[in-house]
Amino acid sequence: MKQLAFAWVFLSVATCSLPVWSAVNFPLGTYVYAGSAMNYKHELLSSSDGVTIQAVATNGIVLASCVVRDADASGVNFRLEVPLATVACDKAAAIGDAPACMVVTAMGSTNAATAFLPPIVAANAVTNCNIVWSNAKDYAYGEGRTVPVPDDYIDGIGYLMRQSGHSQYDAAADWDGDGADNYSEYVAGTNPFDASDYLKISSFTSSGDQRVLTFEYVGGHLYTLKSAERLSSPGWMDTKFRTSPAAAEQTAATFEEPDDDVGVATLYVTPAADAASMFYKLEVK
Repeated sequence: MKQLAFAWVFLSVATCSLPVWSAVNFPLGTYVYAGSAMNYKHELLSSSDGVTIQAVATNGIVLASCVVRDADASGVNFRLEVPLATVACDKAAAIGDAPACMVVTAMGSTNAATAFLPPIVAANAVTNCNIVWSNAKDYAYGEGRTVPVPDDYIDGIGYLMRQSGHSQYDAAADWDGDGADNYSEYVAGTNPFDASDYLKISSFTSSGDQRVLTFEYVGGHLYTLKSAERLSSPGWMDTKFRTSPAAAEQTAATFEEPDDDVGVATLYVTPAADAASMFYKLEVK
């Protein structure tokens, strides 16, 4: 660890018999981040993975670095000792700072799932934290879960990702701002870069005692319809529907199109006679 440079300024005051010392900046010790570094499957990394964890200041200066080792009995496999000073500088952080977390491999630096380490609260203290390294092409980490996304899907939208400045797939993000996160769009077969393309009920009309819903589907997906009498504490329930006025009722349907093309599906629903109102939503697998 490099020694932190500091300076003292001596002031001599004629009216006072005692000298006054003023510190420009001085060291406060260290702040330690220790815990478990894991891969996208939440499996502990080991020394054989060749991974280094870094604490990085907002100006890009690396404040601390450690190689991930084999985990001890409690699962701890990294320990970052960040130097502290009264004022943040190129070689030290200050109390209240939250350094960025970087994972470094033989392929270079990548962001960890935890973008920033917890704020520094005191000198010579230890904070336990876990780091999930999600730079894996076939999985995406979002909203506290690990979700599978196949290689061919990432390859298929790779060009659009690069054009939009995204180098890593993020399941929890909403790249096109349409209200559906990227993973939901993957499941639904919609385009995560097209704000007009997301799973939605396109039209809703009445025909006698039936309610008629239409939506754009993707071939090969399984759709279900949910209903609730109110939107506050709704308690969404599976709802039976028909795919034509005379068809048998069912609770799920798959609509086939060649090569997973899209089409327009129509659902016919007969609500309970005593239902004052009814709300509907689509779900897809």
